[in-house]
Amino acid sequence: MANFSASVTTEPSGLVRNIGTVALTATFLGVFIGSGIFTLPAPMAAAVGGFAPLAYLGCALAVGSVLMCFAEACSRVPVAGGPQGFVEAAFGPYWGFLTGAFNWVSAVLGVAGVAAAAADALGTVLPALAHGPVRSIALVGWFAALAIVNLRGVSFAARFVALVTSIKLIPLALFIGVGIWFIAPANLVLPLVAGGSDGDIGRAAILGIFMFTGVETSLAISGEVSNPARTIPRAVIAALLVYASLCITVQIVAQGLLGTALAGAVAPLPQAMAQVSAPLGAIVAAGAVISMLGYTASDSIGSPRMLFAMARDGFLPGALGRVHPRSRTPWVASFTHAGLCAGLALSGSFTALAIVATLTCVMVYFIGCAAALRLRARNIATAGTPARIPGLAVFACIGIGSMLWVTAQSTLAEATGIAVFTLIASLVYRWRRPPAAIGR
Repeated sequence: MANFSASVTTEPSGLVRNIGTVALTATFLGVFIGSGIFTLPAPMAAAVGGFAPLAYLGCALAVGSVLMCFAEACSRVPVAGGPQGFVEAAFGPYWGFLTGAFNWVSAVLGVAGVAAAAADALGTVLPALAHGPVRSIALVGWFAALAIVNLRGVSFAARFVALVTSIKLIPLALFIGVGIWFIAPANLVLPLVAGGSDGDIGRAAILGIFMFTGVETSLAISGEVSNPARTIPRAVIAALLVYASLCITVQIVAQGLLGTALAGAVAPLPQAMAQVSAPLGAIVAAGAVISMLGYTASDSIGSPRMLFAMARDGFLPGALGRVHPRSRTPWVASFTHAGLCAGLALSGSFTALAIVATLTCVMVYFIGCAAALRLRARNIATAGTPARIPGLAVFACIGIGSMLWVTAQSTLAEATGIAVFTLIASLVYRWRRPPAAIGR
């Protein structure tokens, strides 16, 4: 076994490994099934028409290839912080820190966007939530509640996420189970929208990738997963297969109900179900809000542990690395993350935040795929026998190539923003790096 920084070879004694396959799969599905599955069928139809289901297959293949790399890498270095930990083991503390920074910022942006979308959806029924102080209080209160749930302990938080995930699957099951009987076959053949361009397809691809991102955030709890060599790969594969099938089915049903109107739908699934029954459309609308809130609940487990990991390694203030004496959870990091998410949710829109979140996440995917290859080449394993994913090199090539293409779809302003953030993060690393990291 290769030797590297002690900061990633051992896990802090305060964290307990007690998350199994079912709970981890539910956590992954909770992240996957957010606002995207309720809102993105419309822009996907607008960009690629009737080929939208095939586009989901492409996005699933791209992100799935990345997650296969991550599954092996996390089984080799199963520490709190997920990608940050195994990238550090592969390339050193600078790349680990940069990965953690990208991963956390992507999570904050994505969750803030989803929370804003949930408030907007509720605002259509309760106008007071559309804007003003009531909206602000609701968003701050929700994120504070998530931090409190996380404070109860990781097992309690995982069970809470599993419960929310099971509840929010009900409206989707209703949409598919009822809507599939009312599909008009002619509606399934949608033309490309007039005036569409390669740029439109590229932007839709970014949003499509967003639908499949988030598991890398939940992998931050890999330091608390029991038997990670078996649990992590199984949970990743199960969650990805279930979610990809769900996305494709939902798109087909929505197209079959709305036809050409799908491309311009503001709330595609509720509007599609309203073609069958107005009350059923209202139920699906309520399910969309539950799903969005469930997404933020899943994130509240993983993202604070990225802050915890960076503080643990000396890159962020030590207070963020504090573990609650009773629940053994990183409570300071949880409340800090909640505060930042609430602030962004109050100031941004879903689409803008989701696009930037995806482009930032792509950087994590690119570095993570390369790290997985290096970990296997150096035979690094810090917790027993690691998983060995068949065809790892092929998955890595697909993942890296796909992420390079997605990056090329960014605007100049977005690319500049990511470059500026990279510079700032690098300066923080140079300033805060612990003595053990100097010279590496």
